[in-house]
Amino acid sequence: MRVSRDSRVVSALVALVTLFSLVRWYMLDLSTGAALPHDVMKPTTIVGLLVLAVALALADRPAVATALGAVATVIGGLTLAEYVSGVGLGVDVLLPGLRLGGSPPRMAIGTALSLVLLGLAFCLRGVAGAAVTAGFAVLTLLLVLLTILSAAYGVSAVSDPGRPLNISTLTVLCVGAIAAAILYERPDIGLVGLVRDRRSAGRLLRSGLPIIILGPFFLGWLRLWAQREGWFDAELGNALLVSSTIGLVLGVAWIAAGRLRALDIQRDGAFDALAVANATLESAVHDRTRELARTAERLHALIRIAPVGIVQFDAGGGVVTTNEQWMRMTGLSVEASRGDGWGRNIHADDAERVIDAWRTTVASGAAFESTFRFQTLTGEAKWVQASATRILDTTGVTGYLLSVTDVTAVRAAEARVEHLAFHDPLTDLPNRLLLLDRLDQALLFAARAHRGVGLLFIDLDRFKVVNDSLGHHAGDAVLAQIAVRLRAAVRASDTVARIGGDEFVVLCPDIGTGAEARRIAKAVQAAVSLPIEIGDQTAMVDTSIGIAVSTGTEDAETLLRQADQAMYLAKDQGRARYEVFNDDLRGRIRRRVDTEIGLRTAVGRSEIETWYQPIVDLQNPRVAAAEALARWRRPEIGIVAPGDFIAIAEETGLIRDIGRAVLRQACSAATSLDADQAVSVNVSARQFVRSDFGTVVRRALLETGLAPGQLWLELTESAVIDVMDSATRTFDELRDLGVRLAIDDFGTGYSSFAQLRSLEVDLLKIDMTFIDNLVSSDRDQAIVRGILHLADSLGLDVVAEGIETSEQLELLRDMGCRYGQGYLFARPQPDISVAVLVH
Repeated sequence: MRVSRDSRVVSALVALVTLFSLVRWYMLDLSTGAALPHDVMKPTTIVGLLVLAVALALADRPAVATALGAVATVIGGLTLAEYVSGVGLGVDVLLPGLRLGGSPPRMAIGTALSLVLLGLAFCLRGVAGAAVTAGFAVLTLLLVLLTILSAAYGVSAVSDPGRPLNISTLTVLCVGAIAAAILYERPDIGLVGLVRDRRSAGRLLRSGLPIIILGPFFLGWLRLWAQREGWFDAELGNALLVSSTIGLVLGVAWIAAGRLRALDIQRDGAFDALAVANATLESAVHDRTRELARTAERLHALIRIAPVGIVQFDAGGGVVTTNEQWMRMTGLSVEASRGDGWGRNIHADDAERVIDAWRTTVASGAAFESTFRFQTLTGEAKWVQASATRILDTTGVTGYLLSVTDVTAVRAAEARVEHLAFHDPLTDLPNRLLLLDRLDQALLFAARAHRGVGLLFIDLDRFKVVNDSLGHHAGDAVLAQIAVRLRAAVRASDTVARIGGDEFVVLCPDIGTGAEARRIAKAVQAAVSLPIEIGDQTAMVDTSIGIAVSTGTEDAETLLRQADQAMYLAKDQGRARYEVFNDDLRGRIRRRVDTEIGLRTAVGRSEIETWYQPIVDLQNPRVAAAEALARWRRPEIGIVAPGDFIAIAEETGLIRDIGRAVLRQACSAATSLDADQAVSVNVSARQFVRSDFGTVVRRALLETGLAPGQLWLELTESAVIDVMDSATRTFDELRDLGVRLAIDDFGTGYSSFAQLRSLEVDLLKIDMTFIDNLVSSDRDQAIVRGILHLADSLGLDVVAEGIETSEQLELLRDMGCRYGQGYLFARPQPDISVAVLVH
């Protein structure tokens, strides 16, 4: 039994009281013959109560509680034996060192009897049951009550020696508390159980119990007090006490009877209400039965006209009857369906599975849910979904009701959705999801069979021209035709997939060497390059192909990425070709990724520097300007040339931050130049097309104090063509600002005269490819002269790049070229002041 918190509190309080009393014994000085205080426990009483307090705290440990109860019983029993025999048995001196001063150490008879009763309650609680334990506790409480009444009525004072009930006040409190705690732990036994009952008996007892307990107590005390005052003699007092007690009992009985009568009235009312409810329920059941009969009739009608097939089976699983929809769906009549005949038209591929499942349902009562096909009389396979419900009554399963729904259209739609989930809707080729799944399988097979897997990543060249010139409908027709040609050009075991707008992938499983993949790539290029007729128009496209080969060591995504990277290399090498992913390409890609990662923090770490190369006035020898050239001072590597990182910065968009940093550094450095000298800064197309580029330039000039006329901005010819339509506003804004504009690498971007006329630029920079062989090549001389005449007619200055020999210099002077730059004058320098002095 688990000990409640309240009982543990009682145990602790009793222990504290006994320990306090023990301390008082050691502090009392009775050698002088002083009287023993009436509230002091005897030493043996202290020991017995302390043992009982511990037993109460450890009541959830039966063995310990029983042992401690036995100790208390022995202490009390020996004391009673001393009283009976008149012989001291040594119980008086359990505690050594006490100065008794002639006071009797033996506990009172009532105390000893209380210890015996409580000790027996603990000893027998696990043997005799709760009732016996509660009985000993009740007897103890009655003894406590007798002691209290004796003290209250003055019959036997608690301090009178030699009386059997001369129990000290503290002993009475401790004994009563332990007995009450024992009863409290047994709430379902006896009077305590009734008091704690929340029902009518408990409520009645709780209301009358205070009167029953306190009433006689008060009447007895009042009778003794009046008799001592001389109001009447003992005979009359007894009569008054008896009559008062009878009146009290009658009053309590009258109250109890009144409450019982109220309970009887409530009970009779409940019985009447129950009868009314029963009658109402019988009527409702009768009405419901009639309603169910009508509902059953309607249900049978609905079954006959239901849009699903419905079949009723008997308990053995044989058909009893069917509705018309079943007959239309299966082509079977009711007679043909009876017994096991209902399954004769199930499709041969599904019949065994469905019949076995149905037999299992009939044998075990398991649920039946199945999707299968019926072979109709016309030979059509019709998909149905069937589910069965048991028909039950008081005897058990009496049959089954099977509903069959035609799901042919649903299955066709699901198949279509599933197909579209894994195929391209335009070309009906596998899409990326299906490709990766088949690639995973091919790689697993290659790893087991030690064979290879080839992957061709195909991108169409000039497909954008087809879309722009012939329209998107023509582009879709080209893609559909390309899909047909690809399937015809590859092996039967290969998979052709479309994974993007004009991107296709060919999966070549089970190849021996990379040479087989290259042969397939050549066949693909030959097939795709043939003219494609679209109505009365003809389209031509080529392919750039990236090839990756694996023996199963890579995963699908990695192999696909390698083929993609090889395809981009093929495009960079001139298009209409194929490239194979190899260790060299892997190294280049790794270096590119490393460069990109480093560039992302280069500007923030101030690793981007600006170097300067002078631009010399060839007709009037002097330094007219200095071109700002970006350099990357990379930690642990050193200076990185722009050719190694500018292109990557362009692709990743990092060029905007790099260009802004170079522009700011160049403008700041140019403030040290003479007023007739300028700084020329290269601008990427990504920078130029931004709507805020004019603001960026204006802010750089304002922050550094550089005059707008001292800033030249260079844009490559190919970039000018790309941004011409989208950056006209920026051109106008820079012109209004007073900045000079130059076209760099002129002659390589296929610009037209009309484009030059529409752009208000100030300078043309002749690309160094025309200067390298200028002295020995009449063709290059003609091109340079043509550019100079064109610039002169448009009022533009010309800068010749890459001058390295005095012969080139003299020839350009004779042709009338205004400016020049190159290693002949100076190499790029990190200090602009040094750059403009070297010429």
